[in-house]
Amino acid sequence: MGPIFFLTHATFGANIVLYNIPCIYTLLSEGNKLAIFAIYCMILIRNVFLILLVGVSVTVKAQDAPMRFKAAMGLATYYGDLKEKAKIIGQSSLALNLGLTYDITEQILGTADFSIMSLKGDDKFNKRIDFINRNLNFKTTLWELNVGVEYDFLNMTSGDYAISPYMHMGIGLFHFNPWTYDRLGNKVFLREFGTEGQGLPSYPERKAYKLLQMQIPIGGGIKFAISEDVNAFLDFTFRKIFTDYLDDVGNTYPDKDLILAESPTPTQTIGLTYRGDEISTAPYPGINIKRGGYTKDIYYTIGVGITMRLSNITFARSQKRFNGKVSSTRSRLRSPGSVF
Repeated sequence: MGPIFFLTHATFGANIVLYNIPCIYTLLSEGNKLAIFAIYCMILIRNVFLILLVGVSVTVKAQDAPMRFKAAMGLATYYGDLKEKAKIIGQSSLALNLGLTYDITEQILGTADFSIMSLKGDDKFNKRIDFINRNLNFKTTLWELNVGVEYDFLNMTSGDYAISPYMHMGIGLFHFNPWTYDRLGNKVFLREFGTEGQGLPSYPERKAYKLLQMQIPIGGGIKFAISEDVNAFLDFTFRKIFTDYLDDVGNTYPDKDLILAESPTPTQTIGLTYRGDEISTAPYPGINIKRGGYTKDIYYTIGVGITMRLSNITFARSQKRFNGKVSSTRSRLRSPGSVF
């Protein structure tokens, strides 16, 4: 009861916020919408661990339920309308990850992860001449929170194997906000300008895209036992997302005359919608010419990390301890020789 009581009451305020999200959302400016993301993160972390705690108490012996801390770093890569080919590494940026895992069984783990990374794409690295002449680019800092399930193909926790492939899948939220430098060298966030006619009366069907989105992470890798409490891993994770505006590109060019007539910032909007005239004398594209929509946006990461067992964190009174460690079959040192 102790941990569940603590988690429940420590986040009582979060529940109040959850049920009043619509009201709070209307009071926040667009620049503060990240606050809602933080609220959802807090609630999601609380709820997933309540579920794990209850599930473990019912289905798993107390001595077989350790928690592990996870940390990783690697590369994050975008693929979409501003990148002609999908490469595992190409226009990649740093990605950092922190998380927790909880052993539901000896080979099935519940996971919760928080990651921060940078994504970018630039037409100047493409080979298609129409992409190069479009001359668009973007960058974004992306935050994500995921919860999911991980499956180890071999039983490392019992001491039988020191190495195992694994796969994982989950669900999560991510926040992004694509930006670039305008023609004067100023950093500008592209969504604010409606580069594809969003917000113009003549394009009522083109709504501003939301910066907080859902995603489905799917991935896998391989784990190595360093000691009885520490594992190293190599991981690749692909994200299925539900927006085509990670790069601010996804439709046809809006009519230049309509931008001039209806946009509050017509000159700057035109300069961000089409940038081919910065490298050539090509005019602004005509109506119904594709600006994007060639490829659905995705992003993925590849990285290395470690997991470390939090030996002194337990959630059941019936566990037996010896010298500060939980008595369990999993505490045996796993020898690499057991693989062969």
